[in-house]
Amino acid sequence: MKVFLGLVLALPLCLAAFSADWDNNWDSDLNFQCPSNQAIYKIVSQHDNSKEDRLFEFFCRSFPVSFSKCTWTGYINDFDQPFSATCPYNGIVNGVHSYHSNSKEDRRWKLYCCESNSYYTVNCYDTQTMHSWDGYHEYSAPSNYWIHGVAGQHSNSKEDRLWQYNVCQVQTP
Repeated sequence: MKVFLGLVLALPLCLAAFSADWDNNWDSDLNFQCPSNQAIYKIVSQHDNSKEDRLFEFFCRSFPVSFSKCTWTGYINDFDQPFSATCPYNGIVNGVHSYHSNSKEDRRWKLYCCESNSYYTVNCYDTQTMHSWDGYHEYSAPSNYWIHGVAGQHSNSKEDRLWQYNVCQVQTP
């Protein structure tokens, strides 16, 4: 009975790990960009304690106006350090890059931010922490909201990072 119960309890994590179309592999670089005039609105992630890394899947949806400029930020964090970064000039997150260090068991991140003079951000707010240590993570920005920034806190004892988001609506002048 104990074995069966253990399998039943582990099944949701196994299904989550195999049901997503991950954008990275364990311990490898992650490079993701939305198609033109789309932006990231949903993020799914799964942590593995033996790898001490996360798999990520990003989802895009059409943005209400055309972007005129997209640029990469520099790295927004050092290993094992907290970070908080927003896209400059009312930018919206259109892509991400990260690489993993096995010695630090953490990732460094860059954001691909897109902007336009034909909108500005309004009604921005920071989300709560989106998951627990070593847990499954799924976040979808509400309808008509877009991811403007990210924040993360790392734990050396858990070798994981908790995520929060800064989301905004966009308004045309």
